[in-house]
Amino acid sequence: MTGRKIPQTDVTLPPLTHQRIQELKQTPMGQRIMRETFQVFPELVKSLTAALQEKLTRFEQARIKDTGSPEGLTLNMLVDDYQFLEFVQHIMFVKWREEKNRQYYPGDTQVN
Repeated sequence: MTGRKIPQTDVTLPPLTHQRIQELKQTPMGQRIMRETFQVFPELVKSLTAALQEKLTRFEQARIKDTGSPEGLTLNMLVDDYQFLEFVQHIMFVKWREEKNRQYYPGDTQVN
């Protein structure tokens, strides 16, 4: 879905670039994510997806009712949450790859 326009709002979701990944790694939450083991990620992705879906539903309901944005929730925040979810999915893939590499190539196979 990266880089696509959402028809209802004409919002362009920014692509998750290498530079953006590096920026997200430097945030406190990004640093915590980087320390997690692969086993944590499936549930983490599920949780982040559910939270984002709930926020999107609240935002859409407010938009339909024309009541403005729900308190403390902006379109930019939703885009940031979506991009963070993409970041977590990317790191999950990297961690999965590290796990597989360790199985087949014992030694230091950490990918940064």
